[in-house]
Amino acid sequence: MLTNAKRHLWYYKNRVLFYGEDLKVKENLSEDTVPIYHIHIRKTAGTTINFAFLSNANVADVEALYERMAAKQTRRVIENGNVFLGWDRMAINDGKYHYAFSHFPLHELQLPENTYTFTCLRDPVKRVLSHYNMLRHYQRTNNDRTFMKVEGKWLGNSFTDFLEKVPKKHLLNQLYMFSSTFSVEEALTKLHSLNRVIFTESLSEGLQKLEEDTGWTLPISNQKKYGYKEEISNEDLQKLRNVMQPEYELLERFKKETQ
Repeated sequence: MLTNAKRHLWYYKNRVLFYGEDLKVKENLSEDTVPIYHIHIRKTAGTTINFAFLSNANVADVEALYERMAAKQTRRVIENGNVFLGWDRMAINDGKYHYAFSHFPLHELQLPENTYTFTCLRDPVKRVLSHYNMLRHYQRTNNDRTFMKVEGKWLGNSFTDFLEKVPKKHLLNQLYMFSSTFSVEEALTKLHSLNRVIFTESLSEGLQKLEEDTGWTLPISNQKKYGYKEEISNEDLQKLRNVMQPEYELLERFKKETQ
């Protein structure tokens, strides 16, 4: 798979191949188009949210559309008058889309000023456990997902090993997405700058708020479950809760300040 830098170089060297698609993008965007960008934090129901937006493509199989977008060099598809984009930092910063998403931290992006931005947050311990169980599932089923080449090495033989091996920016990902220095104050300021913050625990309500804000129809789809849940000792759970305290502080302060 091409890295972002290599893909961008490849794109410009072969831009003539995408000229027709670029023209189609322009045809489907107007001067008053407000790009919508989802700061997708892993294991916070982000894929469900993305599929809700992608359902506006009005295609029979949203998952197939998602996979087609992931396979394209441009990382975008145009369906039903909507331009959808994922994973490409440069194109995301350009703002030429109706809806886009990625796992890039906000501090690594330079979004157009008129971009509607939102994210979804989740109980920190539950998010980490969900990430861990997903990796264990892929390990047990010999899944060859690209990220397993790196993240599979974090697993070790136990959850204790995982806590010792997983990089801080992935463990405290909800904090790192809004502060490269893991500053609660900085992250809190960034969260307040977003147009909307929703929560996994009240996803239906959150999607309804996004519908009201954007005018998009956002149904909840049933995403596949991994069917694996490891029993974690009380001692390890307490270790995890202790490590996640900065994120709990962030969420508690944000909720208190927005009530």
